[in-house]
Amino acid sequence: MTAQHDAPHDLVGIGIGPFNLSLAALAHGLPQQGADPLAAVFYDQRRDFRWHPGLLLDGATLQVPFLADLVTLADPASPWTFLSYLKHKERLYPFYFAEQFHIQRAEYDAYCRWVAGRLPGLHFGHQVDAVRWNPERDLFEVDYTQLDTDGEAEALGRTYTRNLVLGIGTAPFVPEP
Repeated sequence: MTAQHDAPHDLVGIGIGPFNLSLAALAHGLPQQGADPLAAVFYDQRRDFRWHPGLLLDGATLQVPFLADLVTLADPASPWTFLSYLKHKERLYPFYFAEQFHIQRAEYDAYCRWVAGRLPGLHFGHQVDAVRWNPERDLFEVDYTQLDTDGEAEALGRTYTRNLVLGIGTAPFVPEP
């Protein structure tokens, strides 16, 4: 291992799709009782966030209203809401006056990429190779390979966590234990 982080995280997420992106956004800056903010990191082997590539057909909309974005129903004051995205893109008023509650799928992908590009603790280009329980430390060990731009191994690393969330999608590759 070339990179090892001994200080344990509170949470490690494997996979960065909408579920774990939502979790990362909600966890960002979350205070714990009398402690530092929640320490959370997320890993995905892809180079960047892409939601349903190849299925973002022109005019196709989400089946749920924009309020079912990554965070609004849990934390309407979050900086990661769809309305915050629209404000950042200077499109809040045009969206408001259009009176459309169902946004286009391509717009949802752009919103998620906007969040993923600004949210700390997301590590794209990191393939998780193994997860083990370490009974001596009472923690999970997470081994990963950092990939270069061609998808080749660049560095190996290990991190530790108290909690683990798998968000690997509908066609998972689960390595042998």
